[in-house]
This record gives sequence, structure tokens and C-alpha cells, in this order.
Amino acid sequence: MEAVSITLEELEAVRLVDLLDLDQEEAAFYMGISRKAFWNDLMNARRKIAAALVYGMGLRIEGGSFALRGEEASTTADSQEHHTEMALMEREIALLGSRLEHLSSRVASLKGEEMADSGPASKPRSVSKEADQ
Repeated sequence: MEAVSITLEELEAVRLVDLLDLDQEEAAFYMGISRKAFWNDLMNARRKIAAALVYGMGLRIEGGSFALRGEEASTTADSQEHHTEMALMEREIALLGSRLEHLSSRVASLKGEEMADSGPASKPRSVSKEADQ
């Protein structure tokens, strides 16, 4: 069976946006890359996945330039600057903190809408006979 190759970075971009529902800015921050680089990885991955689905091909996950937490950077392309485990943890904490703030404000606004909807019902308008004519 023929297969389409997708890099680990492309897979991670799809996972963060399409599976975990992060916005692109959060996902790029999480991966430690620019939004432009993230966008390119995401679009390449989606294009390859679509081709595999439409043409009945397999997906092969391989290669890329990445750093696993606590390990040295592993590259098959140009070397990228890698982060220490502590720097990655600090980024994750910042990301999770901003995500928590976003979700908390969303919950608060939904609760506000719910409270407004459960308020006293408005009086029905009276219809004048002139309006019927």
C-alpha cells in the first residue's frame, strides 16, 4: 500500500489544533516555533492527511526536527535550538495559565448569559386593532 509521509512536527500541529482544540497561537507557543512555521506545518499535514483519505493511502509518520522533553534535540533537517526541560515546563505552565484564564472568562460569560435568560419574562405586547387593519 502506498503511504503519505508526515513529519512529527506536522502530526503535533494537527494534534494540538484539531484534537486538543488549541488556537494556533497557543499551539505555536507550546511547540516553541513561530506562528508562520506552525501554520506551514499544519497546512502541510492537513493536505497530506486529506490526500491519504481521498486516495486510500496510508500515513507514515517519520522524521522532522524535534526535541523530546529531557533529551537532546534529534534532527533530520537543520538543527534547531532546543530548550532545557525547565524551559519547556515554564512554557507549558504559561500556556496552561493563559488557557485557564481564557476558559474561565468563557465560563463566566456563559453563566452571565444563563442568568440573563432566566430573569423575569417580559410582558407580552398588546396588539392594537389599528395594526390589524
